[in-house]
Amino acid sequence: MVESGLKKVIVTGATGFIGTALCKRLEQDKEYSIIKITRAKNIQGYLRVNSYQDSPAGDILIHLAEDSDRARVNKVGDIYRQNTGKVIEELLRKKYNKIIYGSSSIVYGDKGTEPYSENSCTYSTDIYSKSKLENEQRVLNAGGIVVRFSNIIGPGMLNNNILLDVFKQLSETSPITIQNSKPIRDFVYIDDAVASIVELMNCTTSEIFNVGTSKETSIYQLTKQIMNFSKQKNREIRSIITDAEYSYNVLNIGKIRNKTKWLPKFTLEQSINNIINSI
Repeated sequence: MVESGLKKVIVTGATGFIGTALCKRLEQDKEYSIIKITRAKNIQGYLRVNSYQDSPAGDILIHLAEDSDRARVNKVGDIYRQNTGKVIEELLRKKYNKIIYGSSSIVYGDKGTEPYSENSCTYSTDIYSKSKLENEQRVLNAGGIVVRFSNIIGPGMLNNNILLDVFKQLSETSPITIQNSKPIRDFVYIDDAVASIVELMNCTTSEIFNVGTSKETSIYQLTKQIMNFSKQKNREIRSIITDAEYSYNVLNIGKIRNKTKWLPKFTLEQSINNIINSI
């Protein structure tokens, strides 16, 4: 039941990686009534819907329900783009006072040489990036906020990521094998990502904001840090792809730092340590 006088916050994808952490954080506040939306089976404390477009009206919508698995989205094809667009359009008709849409740094591509700012060029090179850019524009046209997240890491993250691939090999004695050691990425801790959303809930303008750390880390460096924490720093690292093309995706977070009080608090070392301790 929604308490009278509290802001009603609708969180779609509330059982997902970001959604779970966000709801936990918001429930600590006294000024919000959180409606946690899921399409999963009935879960106590959550509102189950057949489609996220059936989410109820409220004061604030935080839309995190889109599939974050790029390969899976592209495999589904254009029907995914059409469906997510319809969901956004239906949600926008509910006239929320504020909308925050979770997007991705993937829209900047991976051929840059310095951290991308919000006005950097974007590229719709596949279904995933195309659907993100189209839905971003829908939200901005409706006066909402778009958050382009870099690679979010932390306890509870999805299985299809480099960190968990390395963690699974730590108990073995053979060389650590990774797909590609060369890509340079930006890794932000889940608590910092959630804190950025909470901060933007008080933002009064309709804009795009990057959320990352602006720190450049190659996949090789990331693997080495995991091994150092696991006291396996001398173990060999092998890359399956040895002739990989240049790949760079790091975010400039100057805008959100200047317009809000948000700053990432967790270093990559602290993030890795927290993940290892949670396993």
